[in-house]
Amino acid sequence: MSQVIKKDNNRFRIVCSLGYGADGRQIRKTTTFKAPEGTTPKKAEKLANEFAVDFERKVRGNVEFADNMKFSELCKQYFNLYAKNELKGVTAYTYQGQVKNHLLPEFGNLRLKNFNANRISVFFEKLKLQPQTCKKLFTVLESIFSFAVRQRFILENPCIGVILPKAKSNDDKKMLNSEQVKTLMKMLTDEDVASSQFSVIIRTLILTGMRSGECLALQWSDIDFENSVISIRHNLCYDGKKTWLDTPKTKKSRRVIAMSAELAELLKNHYTRQQIIKDSVKYDFNPLDMVFTSQTGSFKDRSGLLREFKRFIKDTDFSFATLHMLRHANATLLLNSGCDIKLVSENLGHSNISTTADIYADVLLESKRKMADLVSLTLSNK
Repeated sequence: MSQVIKKDNNRFRIVCSLGYGADGRQIRKTTTFKAPEGTTPKKAEKLANEFAVDFERKVRGNVEFADNMKFSELCKQYFNLYAKNELKGVTAYTYQGQVKNHLLPEFGNLRLKNFNANRISVFFEKLKLQPQTCKKLFTVLESIFSFAVRQRFILENPCIGVILPKAKSNDDKKMLNSEQVKTLMKMLTDEDVASSQFSVIIRTLILTGMRSGECLALQWSDIDFENSVISIRHNLCYDGKKTWLDTPKTKKSRRVIAMSAELAELLKNHYTRQQIIKDSVKYDFNPLDMVFTSQTGSFKDRSGLLREFKRFIKDTDFSFATLHMLRHANATLLLNSGCDIKLVSENLGHSNISTTADIYADVLLESKRKMADLVSLTLSNK
């Protein structure tokens, strides 16, 4: 950014910093600005600041800008040029939903030159969304403006310096506790639902900690009953028009996880029931050999599964639960049982251990308290 230094009422020194050279020295360009005679000090300062902006554009080689462009126009270019070439289809679909539902209603007609960190901060502050949701929405907005900077529509990303809402330290995080998970497992093993595909899917999510998209993307070739392991090779994706098998979320998401004897037996029985259905129909049922399918043998819809799950837990004391909470429940049970955080992180497919540590900070703190008590108990035993 340029620095405007006042010398007297109508003369100013403009200093533009261009970073550092190969020798480590700061690169700066300077010029002077003189306001017309008779200009008031306030007006002179305003003119100097406008001159400084133009000067910075010129020295950076950005003479032509498109900062009069509306945000809605920027979004069209972002999705037409950047998103379809650089983002995964499901990510682009998610971003489009965020833009349509939250960003366009607020910023659609706003010109790019009128964006600044304060305006964006105020927008997030008044949103009736959870802090974590605001963070995801901010990621979308930041990506769009980064594209605008690279295309030289604007000089600087207005997301720099934005302040996002933070969760209060005493906010209760809605999570499934061990008793609720036990109750859910008991409900799923009731004879009326135990053999249903729905029951098998939900129990698989609880017993493995897989993401729902990973679970619904499983093919029978991914299940190794001999070695009791499951290979996570795909993620089920939907972009509003079609469903397909894509690569997992991250490189670490492509992993092999152990399968308990309970889960192995559950999946073997499910395979037998599926083969009976396949043999009873005349059309090509389940051509991709998916572990979980729709009634007609195509991909199992994730949103449909969530609706089934919500109906199933309605009127329980954990009716707030989501499919993703089953993943958290698995990790929490493992950590509370004393499992090494590195192994838990690998099992979840997190990109690094710090991600696991951040998400499960409260659980780890409780484990540390138990560890401290163990030391005291050991020393007190004679």
